Amino acid sequence: MEQAVQFARERRYAEARRLLESAVEPAGTTQRIAFHRLKAAVASGLGDTAAAVNEMRSALALAPGDAGLQTATAAAELQAGLLDDAVAHAQGGAGTAVGQALLGDIQEKRGQYLEAAKSYQAAVVLAPDREQYRIALALELVQHHTFEAAVAVLEQAIPRFPKSARLRVLLGVAQYAAGRYEDAEAALTDALELGPELEPVYGYLAQAALEAPSAPPERALKAICTREPIVCSVLKARSARATGDAGLEAQAIAELKRAPKNNAMAHCELGRVYQAAAQWTEARVEFEACVQLDPSAQNHYRLGLVYNRLGLAELAVKQMELRKAAEERGAEDTARRQSAVRAFQYLIK
Repeated sequence: MEQAVQFARERRYAEARRLLESAVEPAGTTQRIAFHRLKAAVASGLGDTAAAVNEMRSALALAPGDAGLQTATAAAELQAGLLDDAVAHAQGGAGTAVGQALLGDIQEKRGQYLEAAKSYQAAVVLAPDREQYRIALALELVQHHTFEAAVAVLEQAIPRFPKSARLRVLLGVAQYAAGRYEDAEAALTDALELGPELEPVYGYLAQAALEAPSAPPERALKAICTREPIVCSVLKARSARATGDAGLEAQAIAELKRAPKNNAMAHCELGRVYQAAAQWTEARVEFEACVQLDPSAQNHYRLGLVYNRLGLAELAVKQMELRKAAEERGAEDTARRQSAVRAFQYLIK
């Protein structure tokens, strides 16, 4: 059995299962429970969720009042999709933070989002020094568009975990989802200062900066420019227009012109530059390329304005029709926010 345990620790589950198939169940309740739990872990490692449930139920039958076994059985049942059984067994561990967090996971799978949030909140109360329960609560709130509540949870958590980059990332995601772009820039920049290796966060920060109403702070721009050169050029162009810095604008335009021809962002921003300078022919060329690569409602609208300035009324009307169709196809902002949440979930796994 010791060899099987070692194989399981090394994730050599197939070898562990072969050893256990020929093993005799030991005598003694404690040893028998350990035997079934090991078999359950091996089955789970192999993706055999049904066998994992059966083994955990065998272990639980030997000590039905054991809260730890009830929780472990519930976890196996959750993996197997046996959600009603999982809830029933998880109640046995409801007095612990682990049990409440598991209940939250189960209720989320059942579509009981309010109950899930309550369970994660209970886990936070039971273990206020554990960061992962606060993340689970905030993520649950963000997933179901309760953004300001998530922000409040995270702002309360950060003083307790001052070195946590993950909390700041999720705070930035929640603020971005709530439309608080400048706050998101600050939180995400803080996160990168704590965890510069968190590569996806540079993209989150770039998106927040692009949607913010004003130019990003210098430290945010510096972080963006280390990983996102085209976004960097776009933001420099916008800052130059706002401040009237002709030299910076010329530099940004030159950088954008050197961008790959299939980069929508570069074409769209050049279109805005030429639009602001009333260079309508040049703006038309860039916005037409922009719309071809990124046919969003906003880009159709901008191209329509340029056509109007050029006296191309029919083309302008067509762009406004395409803008309306794009709006009806779906909310672009919602899609971007959901993408950010999914990316954060991947980041913390």
